[in-house]
Amino acid sequence: MRIIQGFAAGLAFAVAASGCAQQPRLEAAAEAMGAGQLTSIQFSGNGTQYAFGQAYEPGGRWPRFVAKAYTIAVDYQTPAMRLEMLRAQGEDPPRGGGAQPFATDVRTIQVVSGKSAWTEGGQQPAPNPGAVSDRLRALWVTPHGIIKAAMASGAAADEAGVINLMVEGRAVKATLNAQNMVERVEYQSVNSVVGDYPVEITYSDYAQFGNIMFPRRIVQKEDGFDTLDITVSDVQPNASMSLPVPENVTKVTAPPPLNVQVEKVANGLYSLAAAGTRSLAVEFRDHVVMLEGPTSDARSAAVNEMVRKTIPDKPIRYVVNTHAHYDHAGGLRQYVAEGITVITHESNKPFFEKAWARPRTLESDPLAKSPKPPMIETVADKRMLTDGAQTVELYYHKGNGHHTGTLIAWLPRERILMYGDAYNPPAGDEIRTPERGPEYARQLVDLVEQQLKLNPVRIAPVHGRVVPYQNLKIAFGL
Repeated sequence: MRIIQGFAAGLAFAVAASGCAQQPRLEAAAEAMGAGQLTSIQFSGNGTQYAFGQAYEPGGRWPRFVAKAYTIAVDYQTPAMRLEMLRAQGEDPPRGGGAQPFATDVRTIQVVSGKSAWTEGGQQPAPNPGAVSDRLRALWVTPHGIIKAAMASGAAADEAGVINLMVEGRAVKATLNAQNMVERVEYQSVNSVVGDYPVEITYSDYAQFGNIMFPRRIVQKEDGFDTLDITVSDVQPNASMSLPVPENVTKVTAPPPLNVQVEKVANGLYSLAAAGTRSLAVEFRDHVVMLEGPTSDARSAAVNEMVRKTIPDKPIRYVVNTHAHYDHAGGLRQYVAEGITVITHESNKPFFEKAWARPRTLESDPLAKSPKPPMIETVADKRMLTDGAQTVELYYHKGNGHHTGTLIAWLPRERILMYGDAYNPPAGDEIRTPERGPEYARQLVDLVEQQLKLNPVRIAPVHGRVVPYQNLKIAFGL
């Protein structure tokens, strides 16, 4: 069976004529669902959405948001898909990540069209070339999309109603119910922290909408926890739509090369910004300590190479992890592969050991190619790294609503506070972030000023610029 790529031009003929005599169950499903004459569809509803990889506690469920509005428009011929979602705060009090706490509702618009993907909502569309395959796969695993994809690829449905096919390079399994409606779609996805993980989408409560059948409930699970639960209220078969690729997006055909920007923050202290996140390199007498290994192994490899050029002849001995959210832990395996010790809160260690032992068949990495046991050292309440001249103090942020295993780093000589999430300074001269609530920032300020009695002058957040500490307080009126 071949991968579902570039077949859209002949899709109508394929749905009508491909191997029907040999695939009666699949043909019956196409007829029962009305897939044959469907070239586009728009459906909408509301429910709940959950932020994958942003659990409140290591290994816990994903945090919940209210999906006030959820609309998907699909053009099966181009192929193209537009997802628009309006989210509101769902955890009260706020617990976990996913950009909460929200002060206002947040709108997300993600689009794929042919070989281009982008996000709308900024001053101009933001190209997302690395998201093309994932979004096209999401298009073809819609209820009618999976039937069209199966018939176009020559896949068969067995007597139990199971269809196996390849979609955008991944093995996909679809199951029909007794009425020949698509009941479940399953496949494997991949993440740099946990490796291979299962995705399961269930479609239920089918109803007639025009000349097609469509589910009134859609539930998606990723790695065992819900990521979406939508009640569908409106379906428009063969909806008129146009999803042209913006001009600035057409010019971006691949993810840009990874660029590492180095800034000397103080003597022996360097900020390294890459892939939208920041790490700090702290120079000691005979080694270097990295504060945070976020995003991806590729980022960590590029950052570490730059650190070795900037601070030659001193090995990187430790990397400090602020917490176990996937955007903050995504580059830690590269450090393990390089034989560098990971320092994290004691509650995160069992999670990392279990996650890093999981299979990595979809995407390999240096550690998978040359396995070695991770060296993990933990912090309970406080740990000091010092050589007499340079000092880094690590503190456990007990009671933090963002993640139960959160550490902050304090550099007393430079009076710089480094942390994972609480306040992310916007670009330019702007200080305030009106879309974010104050809860997590207030918790950080209380820890720093009331409990630890620290007196920071600057902050170096993982997300955002190095700015005066006072900006954090101004942003939320604290």
